[in-house]
Amino acid sequence: PSQLGPCAVRFLHLLLCSGSSACSLQEPSLAALHSKSGRVLLYAVQANCFAGTEGECLGPLVVNSNGNAGGSVQQVILLGLGSSKDLNTHRWGHNPFHAAGTALARVAKSCKLKHCQVAMHLAFTALQQQHQQQCQAQLNQQQHHKHDQTTSRQAFELSSDQGAPAAAALAVTSLILATLTGLHEGHLRFKTKPEYKAQMHSITVLVPEAQGQDMYNAAVARGTAMAAGNLTARLLVEAPPNTCTPSYMASAAEHLAGANPAHFKLQVLNAEQCKQLGMGLLLGVAQGSAEPLKFIHLLYTPAGPVQQKVALVGKGLTFDSGGYNLKIQGGIETMKCDMAGGAAVLGAATALKDLQPKGIEVHFIIGACENMVGSCATRPGDVHVSAAGKSVEVVDTDAEGRLTLADALWYAQEKAKVKCVVDIATLTGAAGIALGQHTGALFSNTDSMAQAINTASSAAGEKFWRLPLDQGLVKKLESPVADLKNYAGRWGGAITAAMFLQEFIQADCEWCHLDVAGPAWDDAAHLPTGFGVATLVEWLMTRSTAQQ
Repeated sequence: PSQLGPCAVRFLHLLLCSGSSACSLQEPSLAALHSKSGRVLLYAVQANCFAGTEGECLGPLVVNSNGNAGGSVQQVILLGLGSSKDLNTHRWGHNPFHAAGTALARVAKSCKLKHCQVAMHLAFTALQQQHQQQCQAQLNQQQHHKHDQTTSRQAFELSSDQGAPAAAALAVTSLILATLTGLHEGHLRFKTKPEYKAQMHSITVLVPEAQGQDMYNAAVARGTAMAAGNLTARLLVEAPPNTCTPSYMASAAEHLAGANPAHFKLQVLNAEQCKQLGMGLLLGVAQGSAEPLKFIHLLYTPAGPVQQKVALVGKGLTFDSGGYNLKIQGGIETMKCDMAGGAAVLGAATALKDLQPKGIEVHFIIGACENMVGSCATRPGDVHVSAAGKSVEVVDTDAEGRLTLADALWYAQEKAKVKCVVDIATLTGAAGIALGQHTGALFSNTDSMAQAINTASSAAGEKFWRLPLDQGLVKKLESPVADLKNYAGRWGGAITAAMFLQEFIQADCEWCHLDVAGPAWDDAAHLPTGFGVATLVEWLMTRSTAQQ
């Protein structure tokens, strides 16, 4: 019993089960256990009706390595991944390895784990079998349509050889990402006497010796970097608005740039500099606040030649009162979350600090400010002129995010000279009403861009759903006194907001807009989620790899 305190090394075993059938315990990493211990595990599985469903957990179970009284004691935790025939690393939303990582984090906090080893041999075997079955099905379909059989067989062998290891690497990345983010206890951060449960010091992933260690090391690094990015975003959003001001966000960007000066360069513009650039929309939103605006431009430059340039633009409203269209409908106390898009952009930059992708130059752009009520604040009916030269009638001061983004999008195209832009914002409640609190809305002016973001989100375990840029709604943005108005009414609110942004996208620019107003904040936990960071990082890394 003295060996079982909080400091004990706990051995974690990921167990694959199929439906309600009896569980197999033939994991190579358990082979050293005495048969008596194996029988104890099997009895515990049967007695607790452990079916190995996705995210299901059993343990910790105390076992003896050799069955004798003097044998070393280990604790085994069994985590279910669901049915092996349905095991897949690419799906809409979390895959089984994300679920396992979340369960591991939950157990780690409740048992105060400090170290664990994750055995993934069975999982990889199942992934290999699943991938081979999928490839065989595709081969059979091609041969059924009388394609060249030799070519089809070669394609099958190539896909089988490349696809299964990639799936195994993604499984490791998913597990690490979900575990590390699941350990975060943001609700304790501002308490004077916090009692943290998470004490994890190390996670060791056990993989088959025959497979490439470099690939798995890269997978662990990717999951760790994504987790660091997600937690950066959470830390920014969960801070109260009197802490996380526009200046605080600029300081966070400065800290990031200072941590890796070889690859990052920072420029922060003040209100006067923004005025010289003609950013009338951003200035109009910020003018009611005593907090000075900060326009953040963080540049990542890779080692070696630059083969492509992209921009990530984030909404940075560190507090949104709604302005004179005050948020009387409720929820104003959570409006520190209105900079979650900007936080996701800085989170992605955090991940790139460690991953350092080659060939891709990335511009991280945030117009950080507050939207407040005051004698200098924008009034409903005011007209401001954007940096792009378009005048906008502000019919609703609570539709302010699109105004700040419009000038930031202009800056990305005109000053950063980028032709591929993704913006991310908690832009409209309409997106959350349409898609719920677990799914972000995706808009794009090209199908290829939309598909690339969807593929990245699938690998990242985040849900996005594409909504249309309906040209039939453009007239709703017409103003009798200006080129545009900033709000087109409730109907199709997420769509008309995206179409307002599209008015500031040049014809030769590939663009995607992500509205994360629903999933950026967890109402039940009263905490941010860091949603969007993993998708952005996955998209950037995929683009980098494609160029190599």
